[in-house]
Amino acid sequence: MRNDIKSWREASQMTMMSLEKMQGVFLVTQGGDKKPNIMTIGWLQSGIIWGRPILTVLVRPSRYTFHLLEENPAFSVCVPTDAMVKAIEICGTLSGAQHNKFQKTGLTPIYPDNFPVPFITECPACFACVVVQKTRVEPATFSTSILKEYYSSGDFHNVYWGEIHNIQISE
Repeated sequence: MRNDIKSWREASQMTMMSLEKMQGVFLVTQGGDKKPNIMTIGWLQSGIIWGRPILTVLVRPSRYTFHLLEENPAFSVCVPTDAMVKAIEICGTLSGAQHNKFQKTGLTPIYPDNFPVPFITECPACFACVVVQKTRVEPATFSTSILKEYYSSGDFHNVYWGEIHNIQISE
C-alpha cells in the first residue's frame, strides 16, 4: 500500500481510464448498520482543492447510497479491472437496500487501517475519503440542455467532496 502524491496521480489516472473504458468505478459506502454497499458511478472528479487531494462524487437523494453517506460521511472509490464488467452492471442496476452487492458480485470487502468503509480487495486501486463538504445541485444554475438531458425527473444530485486519506494500489 502506498500513500503519496505519485500514488494519487497513478490511482487518479487509473480511475479516469476506467470511467472512459468501463463507464464506471465503484463507490463504496456503509451506514450505521455496518453493512457495506457498492454503487457504480460514472461521474467523478479528482484534484487538489483547499490544498488537499480531493475526490468529488455525485449521488442522487433517491439512491440508497445517499442515505448511507448521510449517516456516515466517508466513502471509498475502487477502480475495477476489465474482468469486472458484470459487477459494474450489477452495482449500477440493483439497489443495496434490497441486495447485498458484495454477495451478488463475489467481491470482497477489506477495511484499510480502521477506516469505516471498506475497499474492494479485487480492485487494483482504491481511495479512502472523508467528506469535507457537500452541496445539493441547484437547478437554477444549470444550462437548459443539461437540465433536460440529466434532470428531467427533478432528482438532483448532491455533490460530496471527499478528502483522500488513504490510497491503495496493487503492486
